[in-house]
Amino acid sequence: MKEIQDDLTQMPENDSMSKPYVFFINGMSCSNCSGAIERVVRANNESISILSFNADFTTADPKRTTILIDEPSDTSEEARQVIWTKLRSLIEDVGFKCEDYDYMPGTIASASTTTTETQEEVNPTGFFENVLTLGQNLLTSHWFLGALGCGTGIAMLILFLTTGGLPLIAMLPLAGISTLLTLVLGARSYYEAWQKLIKTQTLTMDTLFAVSTISVLLVSIASFFVPWLPMMFEAGLLIYGFRHIGIAIEETIKEKISSARFQDRAPQKVLLYSKTGSKDIELSEVKPNDMIIISPGEIIPLDGYCEENSIIYNTIITGAILPRLFNKGEKVLAGMKVAEDAVPLKIRVSRTAKESYLARLDKGIADSLVEKAPLEIKTAQLLTYFIPTVIGLAVLSGVIIGIFFPPALAIQCAVSVLVSACPCTLGLIIPLAVKTGIHKGAEHGVQYKNAKVLQEAEQIDAVVFDLNGTLTTGIPVVKKWAVLDNTGFSPDQFLAHCAALESKSAHPVGKAIHSFAMKNSKETVVASKPNDSHHSGIFGQINNKDYTIGSGSLMRGIGVSLTEVEQIENMLGLEAGDSLVFLAREDKLIGYMVITDPLRDDAFQTVKALQEMGKEVHLCTGADEATAQRYAKALNIKNVYANAVATSLDLNDRSKPVYINELQKKGLKVAMVGDAANDAQAIAASDFGIAVLSQNSDELTQQNASAIIQNGTLLPIGSAFAISQQTVSNINQNLLLSLGYNLATVLVAGGLLLALGFTLNPGVGVLLMVMQACCILLNVWRFKEQSLPHLEGGVSPEIKASEELSSYQLMRQHTPKFSCDLEIGCCANETTEAQPNATPSLWNSLVLPEQQAPSVAQNMNPFQAPC
Repeated sequence: MKEIQDDLTQMPENDSMSKPYVFFINGMSCSNCSGAIERVVRANNESISILSFNADFTTADPKRTTILIDEPSDTSEEARQVIWTKLRSLIEDVGFKCEDYDYMPGTIASASTTTTETQEEVNPTGFFENVLTLGQNLLTSHWFLGALGCGTGIAMLILFLTTGGLPLIAMLPLAGISTLLTLVLGARSYYEAWQKLIKTQTLTMDTLFAVSTISVLLVSIASFFVPWLPMMFEAGLLIYGFRHIGIAIEETIKEKISSARFQDRAPQKVLLYSKTGSKDIELSEVKPNDMIIISPGEIIPLDGYCEENSIIYNTIITGAILPRLFNKGEKVLAGMKVAEDAVPLKIRVSRTAKESYLARLDKGIADSLVEKAPLEIKTAQLLTYFIPTVIGLAVLSGVIIGIFFPPALAIQCAVSVLVSACPCTLGLIIPLAVKTGIHKGAEHGVQYKNAKVLQEAEQIDAVVFDLNGTLTTGIPVVKKWAVLDNTGFSPDQFLAHCAALESKSAHPVGKAIHSFAMKNSKETVVASKPNDSHHSGIFGQINNKDYTIGSGSLMRGIGVSLTEVEQIENMLGLEAGDSLVFLAREDKLIGYMVITDPLRDDAFQTVKALQEMGKEVHLCTGADEATAQRYAKALNIKNVYANAVATSLDLNDRSKPVYINELQKKGLKVAMVGDAANDAQAIAASDFGIAVLSQNSDELTQQNASAIIQNGTLLPIGSAFAISQQTVSNINQNLLLSLGYNLATVLVAGGLLLALGFTLNPGVGVLLMVMQACCILLNVWRFKEQSLPHLEGGVSPEIKASEELSSYQLMRQHTPKFSCDLEIGCCANETTEAQPNATPSLWNSLVLPEQQAPSVAQNMNPFQAPC
């Protein structure tokens, strides 16, 4: 898959381009932290053009942070390292720790597996070092610190409540121990709050906890001298105890939600096959043209080509839940899975691990997260006011309650307000949902360009499809041909003239005609003055006579008898996928070819899925009206716009961009689905462009697209919209939950319960905050596991899942079989059953009457093409 850069289409060629600088930063807790870093980096780099700054809060420390910089395209690696080092120093000056330049997440230096018990006895220091490291990890883990704080705090609370008060000699050591323990549990929080305050004048979540716990400690110590002040030594312990437990729970759920790299799914050791035998080697050691063996049930780790037939799950490409048959020589991609009941599969490797489909997916996901979704930007702006607002509400709550109630209750309520509100979850909602959505899309064969388009896809009302190469396979073949009577042309002369006119054609149909004619004709002629200005054919001169090859509409345009053209069209009874190409000299027909471009196997299912989603489906193609209508009827598409050129000079032209604009003027949000260069302008003009990889894929088309669909399937188009809808729905649910929950907890903590005679312990306020985070994270996990409706109960075209035929299968049931020679582009009717490796049969339109076309040999005495 071609990589898509956010602003590639706007960059001057060979001048400058956006380059990502990636950092892995420890200590960031929310967007306020990243915002502080961004302000410092931008303020101290006037000579560097920073395009965007994005931190990924969906993972545990260190958090991946990407700074996109506009720099000259010829910047050397040494210069990039200098810039990276400068940026790192600025980040660390703010108070955050940055990992080294060559740091890679998940790469842990593993100990040698060859160490024996004898070696451990000889060198026992390794054992003690491991024990020391294990103990250090335990003592610094959030689970241990949380258990220590909560356990001690609850014990003190029970002691105070059951005894009714302790003597001074007992309270002094308890006060000292609890104060010291609170400071130890919150040491990191106090440090971070102070650093961010003095270096960037930023208030963060650490500020709220630092202010609340220090207030609790000061008031509790003062209570020894001022009897009416509350003694709340247990509150500081409970606050940080629940805080650490909350972080531990959050990181655990994040690990469940934030999927590992796609590359981690592949086995890291593979079985290398050779004539002398097989051996296990590291995945990184495999080179192109090596042959490896994949066992049944295993993930295919590298891109390559099958050396034998096999049943394979290509779920990572199509999202389909059923496997299909892959034939010998067919391409497979890393991430596909060999079926459990299949035989071991040999594949010849075409790409290394660093260039595999899984590696490209991981890089594509990382790149797509650089640009923030519009809603995420607005939420980040809201968060800048969140913490000052919470501090203001805490002070206001304390003052108001202090007027009507004892000061002890006022202080307790103010502290509870500080610790119960949670800005971190509000800043986490959108990045986590977006990352989950983009990752889910990759699992279903959709590569979103960025977070912005993921959010926008849900708003699409109409989906416009290109025809050839998008809804069809894009590999046209000659199905049949004939020379008309009384033309004076022999079969060889007819084919030679077709080959001459199409000799320089770049169109797939022209290439198929030229290849077929050259292989089957014994004569050659040369065409002069070829003119391909018309989108439906080519004009040229052969032996000083004008010839035209093209569609029926083009023939009518040059004066060919309308009756003659219609007679041939009606006689042939063309199927969906068939199109007629005529050859004419002056205004007289010489012969014709039936070209077929079969519909993709899942075209009907995809169109139906989009219609069930409530989206209008349109067909916009350069094909003639009759051909377009045949395809449209087969796919149940009501809106057809035929004879559309790729681009337009004015609004009166019949073109794809003009049609897109007409739909947009009606108030529709329009998606355009295409594959080739002639779709690039239409995709750019649409609100959401989808590029389908095919034989005719164009890089510029992919650059203009909002999403890319893998070759060979259309089902991911439906997945692109379904995943977007699920993502936006999850964001809305969690935003509503977070805002409502924060408002409720602030009101409750701020004294609402006083009307009922209750007060809220600050520790309970922290527990409420932890519960909020858990609810939001669990809802994201639900979204991750949520199925896509249009894929539920799907039927694999290659492997029948049940006795009941789908409408798609019914459509193909009565269609005649064809065997195809893709090299020459030839098809002929077969009377025998299709072989297992034969090209799938053509689709037969349900709306056309089931009748045999009159024999061409009887009516027109054609010379049938050999196949």
